[in-house]
Amino acid sequence: MKKLFLLVLFPLCCLAQKSIQKSDVEIYTQLTFLKVDPSAKIGFEKNMGHLASLAKKAKLNERFDWLTYISDTQEYLIVNFSDGIPDVLSLKGYRDEFYKQGLGVAFDQALDSLNSLGIGVGFNYVKEMILPWSTVTEISVAQFPLSKMMVYEISMNKLDAFDVQIRKLAGLLKETAYPYPLESSRGSVGAYGKVILVWFYDDLEVFEGVQNLTLWMQKRDKLQELTEIQTKIKSIISSEEVYRLTYNKELSN
Repeated sequence: MKKLFLLVLFPLCCLAQKSIQKSDVEIYTQLTFLKVDPSAKIGFEKNMGHLASLAKKAKLNERFDWLTYISDTQEYLIVNFSDGIPDVLSLKGYRDEFYKQGLGVAFDQALDSLNSLGIGVGFNYVKEMILPWSTVTEISVAQFPLSKMMVYEISMNKLDAFDVQIRKLAGLLKETAYPYPLESSRGSVGAYGKVILVWFYDDLEVFEGVQNLTLWMQKRDKLQELTEIQTKIKSIISSEEVYRLTYNKELSN
């Protein structure tokens, strides 16, 4: 469990993506996906909830905020944020801050309890949100507590081609005022070659029903344009993973 917020840095080996400028990067996000044994779920949520309560009691700076999502397969995604790679938080950063607030012992006790449970780390990496790939700069989890996260694997030499198509998709969504936000990122440390698209919504039946993307574009005579973009994106990606996620306020700070 000590990998909860752990980032292991290694020499950067990413090929530069010429189509992305520094000003295109909005925020860095660390994703930690935890696989919790069913027998440990109650203990996990109890201790994560306790950590969240401690953080609120300590009134930690907002840079120490984290979001917790539960997947449709009952796994947990922990999300925390930074302005750049040097600012990505590690477990030590959180511990030091709790100790400054006089709550370090309680923090360590909660982590020790988590360590005793059946918890594994599915993945841990950092992604960088790309503004031209997205339709929003901020998301309200209160307004959109549900999300669909798609993780694409893309060859490094195809990233620029993907950039062209995802910009077209974001532009089309904005042009037609599609009501569900799209946040798109490229993998950074620990995830070069990954592209992460996250759709945020508030009602699954509506998102996949009367306001699904295909119907939305069809009603606006934009279906052919959408289909061409989707077909080209499909030809570019090597693989795709999909996660259905629900925000849990009680396990978040």
